Amino acid sequence: QTFRLGQVLHLPEALAFYYAHAGYYVNQFLVSISMPLLVFSWLLVLLSDCEGSFDAFQHCQPDKRPAAEVMAGFLVACFSWLVPLFLVANTLPLFFELWLEV
Repeated sequence: QTFRLGQVLHLPEALAFYYAHAGYYVNQFLVSISMPLLVFSWLLVLLSDCEGSFDAFQHCQPDKRPAAEVMAGFLVACFSWLVPLFLVANTLPLFFELWLEV
């Protein structure tokens, strides 16, 4: 049903349909689930870091960088350019719909 509507509707109507139906909720779900997944992966890396009290259980190298520094560098390199993209992707359908109503 949606596929057939997408073939018939022009871009403004298709964007309004997207913003008012399932695509909006899928987008909001992906945005809302990304933060818990990011925090979970951060905690997983931080908890696997070497500590001085667990030397008998872990085999750590003395010149190894801390996990917090590695994870912070990874997050900056991978996700710093995505923040404006997420903001624009979330607000663009609303701006287009409001622009079309004026």
